Amino acid sequence: MKGLAKLVAMILGMLGLSSLASGKKKAAAKKIDAKKKVVKKQVKSIDKKLKAVKKKQVKAKKPVKRKKVKSSKAAEKFLKDFADKKI
Repeated sequence: MKGLAKLVAMILGMLGLSSLASGKKKAAAKKIDAKKKVVKKQVKSIDKKLKAVKKKQVKAKKPVKRKKVKSSKAAEKFLKDFADKKI
């Protein structure tokens, strides 16, 4: 009977179905899952940054409409405001 049990254990070991092999496979799967989780977080953060950059690019492409200046007083005020914005 002991010989039969050893034979069965040996066959299962060769097939990779023994408890030791199963434990190693599960450990490897856990490591892969953990790495997958980290990569997923990184991808999410990169996508978020990319979205923000794209938004800024679109905003930068749009021309800024300026009011037409009709008087010298309005022109002076406009230039003063424009200079304050640049600083």
